Amino acid sequence: MRVVIVEDQGFYLDLLTDGLRGRGVDVVGRADNPSEALHVIDKMAPDLAVLDISLSRTRINRVHDVEGLQVAELVRADYPDVGLLMLSAYVEPAYAQRLLAMEATPRAVGYLGKEHLGNLDELIDAFHRIVRGGTVIDSEIVNQLMSRHRVEDPLERLTPYQRRILRLVAEGHSNLGIAQRLGCKISNVEQHLSTIFDKLGLSQVANHDRRFMNLRVLATLTFLRSTDRPETMGT
Repeated sequence: MRVVIVEDQGFYLDLLTDGLRGRGVDVVGRADNPSEALHVIDKMAPDLAVLDISLSRTRINRVHDVEGLQVAELVRADYPDVGLLMLSAYVEPAYAQRLLAMEATPRAVGYLGKEHLGNLDELIDAFHRIVRGGTVIDSEIVNQLMSRHRVEDPLERLTPYQRRILRLVAEGHSNLGIAQRLGCKISNVEQHLSTIFDKLGLSQVANHDRRFMNLRVLATLTFLRSTDRPETMGT
């Protein structure tokens, strides 16, 4: 796996680079500002770009503290096959929604808090899931959304067990991973997901050639958008 790291704080940049290389990850490029990031990604053609959401040392006429997210949007537009993982000191649901809304069928994207840097095995697992085309959302975002009061919440149609499954889907777990966590059969997870998709009205928008992963992403978007509290844009 070829990885480019974009981080404006030298300590984190060195720490992550050395740690990943020590685990056998091929870090092929580094950058600490938006323009350099785009150049390195273009030059090195990585499988995955890991970007800090805030590259505040260099504004370059960009919105304060979301330069990394804007770089991600440019990369997805220009190099759609490059996976994207955003890292942030403070996880914010609005940023996750914006990341997933970059294209009609979100894929190969992730958003995690920087505390995950302390567990490289978990971080590298997220790398692999994203490169395979999956989505990975920080569990803290899921916790925030689960604790919010909602009005006309489509998730109210689901049983507590089905919500738990949807939460695991939103965090980026596969059917196998969900079955292992819940101690049930993979086929049971598949049956529950089919019911969840029906209850959320997602099956009605799926056409015959839509892949199962697309329905999972639609379910994740429904989960993330299922709140009536306005999102703030601070980090």
